[in-house]
Amino acid sequence: MKFLSPTVHGVVDYALGALLLLAPLLFGFTGVVATLCYVLGAGHISYSLITRYPLSILKLIPFPVHGVIESVAAVVLLAAPWLFDFADDALARNFFVVNAIAVGIVVAVTRYRTVPEEEQARTGRAQVSART
Repeated sequence: MKFLSPTVHGVVDYALGALLLLAPLLFGFTGVVATLCYVLGAGHISYSLITRYPLSILKLIPFPVHGVIESVAAVVLLAAPWLFDFADDALARNFFVVNAIAVGIVVAVTRYRTVPEEEQARTGRAQVSART
């Protein structure tokens, strides 16, 4: 069931990006774990800022493409503890695995395509405001 709107999805995106950026401070991550948090957090916020959805600035990337990027990000988050050799650090491993699952759920429940009724309502409002 796809129930998450693009606006709510945007709020979740920025919250996740902020969490990743703050994780080293909040959880005491250092080294490669901290670096991954900073890179992934900055990347997540960056592609959110240029996605074509309500809470972005530049609107360059189509929202469905954003979903594909997030699907890849979920896989990277899930694999990171083993790829970067910190799977023995339970806190760091679990942080990445839980975030991967959360991103996967957000991807699964987001409406990436505008439903026809929303498009008609938006077009109708635009026509009404253009006439006045």
